[in-house]
Amino acid sequence: MLIFEAPSRESAIRFLRGDRDASLDQASPIFSRWARSVELGVAADSAAFPQVTTDADLATRRERLADVFREKGTLFGPLQSKLSTRSCVAVLADPDGYVLATQRFGDLQDPALRVGLVEGARWSENVRGTNAVGTAIAERQPVAVIGAAHFELRNHGIFCYGHPIFDAYGDLVAVLDVTGPVEEHSQEFGAAVQAAASSLEQALRRIAYAQSGAVTLAAIERLIHRSTSATLLVEASGRVAMLNDNAREVLGVGEGSALTCERLFGLGFAELRRLAIEGARDLRFEMASAELRVELDTVAGAGGRTFAILVHLDEARRGKRLFPAATARAKTVSPSQPPTAAPSSARVQVPSHAAFAPVFGTDQVLVAAKDAATRFAATDLPVLLLAETGTGKELFARAIHAASSRASGPFVALNCGALASGVLESELFGHAPNSFTGASRHGVDGKIAAANHGTLFLDEIAEMPDNVQAALLRVLDHGGAHYRVGDTRPRSSDFRLVCATCRDLPELVEKGTFRRDLFFRIHGACVSLPALRERTDRTALAAELLKRVLPSGTDLSPDACEWIDQHDWPGNVRELKSALVHAVAMADGQSLLAEHFPRVLVGLSAPRRDEAATPAPAEVRTRVAILEQAIQEALRASAGNVSEAARRLGIARSTVYRAIRSRLS
Repeated sequence: MLIFEAPSRESAIRFLRGDRDASLDQASPIFSRWARSVELGVAADSAAFPQVTTDADLATRRERLADVFREKGTLFGPLQSKLSTRSCVAVLADPDGYVLATQRFGDLQDPALRVGLVEGARWSENVRGTNAVGTAIAERQPVAVIGAAHFELRNHGIFCYGHPIFDAYGDLVAVLDVTGPVEEHSQEFGAAVQAAASSLEQALRRIAYAQSGAVTLAAIERLIHRSTSATLLVEASGRVAMLNDNAREVLGVGEGSALTCERLFGLGFAELRRLAIEGARDLRFEMASAELRVELDTVAGAGGRTFAILVHLDEARRGKRLFPAATARAKTVSPSQPPTAAPSSARVQVPSHAAFAPVFGTDQVLVAAKDAATRFAATDLPVLLLAETGTGKELFARAIHAASSRASGPFVALNCGALASGVLESELFGHAPNSFTGASRHGVDGKIAAANHGTLFLDEIAEMPDNVQAALLRVLDHGGAHYRVGDTRPRSSDFRLVCATCRDLPELVEKGTFRRDLFFRIHGACVSLPALRERTDRTALAAELLKRVLPSGTDLSPDACEWIDQHDWPGNVRELKSALVHAVAMADGQSLLAEHFPRVLVGLSAPRRDEAATPAPAEVRTRVAILEQAIQEALRASAGNVSEAARRLGIARSTVYRAIRSRLS
């Protein structure tokens, strides 16, 4: 729960006077919410009577929440038992912030009436500023606003606890709020609101199953526990609501384990629902001990909307059953024991999204990177791409954008290493009118504003100066709220962040040249792209580029393929494209030969496999030795966990595995 308490009187006065620099945001998180209220046009000192809707509109709004009102006893019952002697009022509001029902407790007098907490009144942020009802709607999570943390001065005498209510489909349908005099504030109110909200959500869940027609929740429970497959039920919240003994055995989890779709399968409910609705075939669930075939069945409610997925896991090879019959009780793991097969290491093989088609490659490491990026694209996680220059980081970032729910929004790219510090800050944040010499007299919005409802791609993030790092961190911490250079009015942008670098970010963090807090903010999901010299599909890629980029009708001769396969490609795919252009020009319409490629590149090529290998320079041996030593130290520090070692070093797991194999051979 977000708990906002009153800021210091001095800082509040500074804010209201318009002195809104970065130190205020550091002093209290409430100021970014107040800034949102100002941007929405709310006046802190407003004395106007609160906005109230008509009786007819109020009746219509109540009708929309017929299922919620059908459970009114469930709604206010838990509150009645816990708050009957306390002075407060319980409120049910709709997603637009209109109060639809109230219930008073104790000897509450007039505070709620005085501030306008009555049926029909609107408490959305754009009308009343920061408050528990409106802010819970905006933040989509439980919120407490205590006393002078409210934006409107007239609300400083009350406390509010607001809890959003989500139905079985994952939609925000209402907000439950408890409000009372600030002098009687206690955290018990928050616990009571949470319990009542949970009861109401469970009631809405039961209604959805009852409306599904062919099945009921009890029928699904019987189906799951009688199934000879490992079967589980995933609901729209992403929670695994039910699973049978076979599933517990294969996943290695006990009765009390809290599981989510994301943790088990590496993808969110929306992506799992898409696969189920589209009837995706040949899905696989990989674990250390087995590869399982995945079948998905939808559970749909009123209007045919899917709100749950039945997941069946069977052995991939047909004709041989992996699990015992349902009558044989599977051994379960105690909740206090760690899983025998960590679910986080298992994953469903999902075909890469069509958006990744421009990223050609059959190399297994690249395919795995596209698979991971497909999963991450379906979420709002920030993505960090680790790759050498020339590997196609921006092409990959564009594919992530195109595969996401923001595909209809803009894709905005900015190279942080190509601009001086002051220019980069202005490009990123924009600037106010006449804020510096040469600035536009009308002001200019920056890349952050341009990426609203879309994706912001920051290439070479490691080159970002420290002052710009700090400014970007504030934006990410405050949900996209930012200031243009020289401006005092906050602006807001809803964007998804994708970053890329060819540098070793963890090392830069340890050296203090890259902010640790920003690193963890942008490192929501990490995808490593292989260098071209590490890929097994170099000649296939060259042939594809000839067709895509150079539609010349020429082909590659065997010796050209051999040279492409042997060359180190320090410039990666970018160098390959340039070399192909050169070769096509030299071939004059004939098949491409090794001699047609740039001589300087031929001279730099790795030796042919049938030639005697020349000793590597001492500098190269030293780099290899340093890398191997770093990998061994990371493995020791992570108790042998390869994934953790790779994360610490910011390299691909395949690199760690190669080092291990090299050491054992």
